[in-house]
Amino acid sequence: MREVNKQMIPDFSGDYLNYDGTKDGDIITIIEEGKVEFNEHLKKDMFNIVVELNERKKTWSPNNKHGKVLQETFGVDTKKWIGKQFTVIHIDKKMHIKPIVA
Repeated sequence: MREVNKQMIPDFSGDYLNYDGTKDGDIITIIEEGKVEFNEHLKKDMFNIVVELNERKKTWSPNNKHGKVLQETFGVDTKKWIGKQFTVIHIDKKMHIKPIVA
């Protein structure tokens, strides 16, 4: 929660990184190597990575396209992704990513 002009503004963005909880231009930092976890709702294994957005940890399940972009940019070993960043891009109500290469 943050206070703006004496107003309390709660953060309802949730624990997951997704379109609704981001804005165009957000910078995301990967802070863990990730792990495969079974998603009970979808009934399938998902690769989840802990990332940081505005000093808040969130779980992100990159789709195949995002995963391939990260592998092409940072390599296939996700341990090497730790500390890497990407920019969120909103197009047609979908979240896209653009890796930041130093």
